[in-house]
Amino acid sequence: MDFKDINQKIIVQTSLFGVFMGIFSVLGWSQNSQPFIWLFIAAITSFYLFKNLKNRIFIHCIIIGLSWGIDCALVMVLFFKTYQLNNPLFANELLNISSTYPRIILITIGLLVGIISVFLIYIPIYILKKNKK
Repeated sequence: MDFKDINQKIIVQTSLFGVFMGIFSVLGWSQNSQPFIWLFIAAITSFYLFKNLKNRIFIHCIIIGLSWGIDCALVMVLFFKTYQLNNPLFANELLNISSTYPRIILITIGLLVGIISVFLIYIPIYILKKNKK
């Protein structure tokens, strides 16, 4: 794979959503609405990629989706004490799963969210591309 074919500007622009979601999570602003915010962000990103990319779309989706999950998790891990204070219900559940390694659990959840995000971004693009032909 040649990385010259990857549009780095688009990846950086869309990858920032993961950082924003991490900040929203740390501050406790997205407690009940986080899945809906992720779906909304995935829809916007799918449309943006559909309009601006012609090739290597799946590779872009993989990089963007994984960066969303990792970026979001890293922000939560870096500000874990604030995250605990602003999200007491989820923090208690997290500590029930693993009281010794809650940060590792957060990173694992971030990776899973990233993998799910890959498909949430790619499937609408795939459908739009098939319907366009």
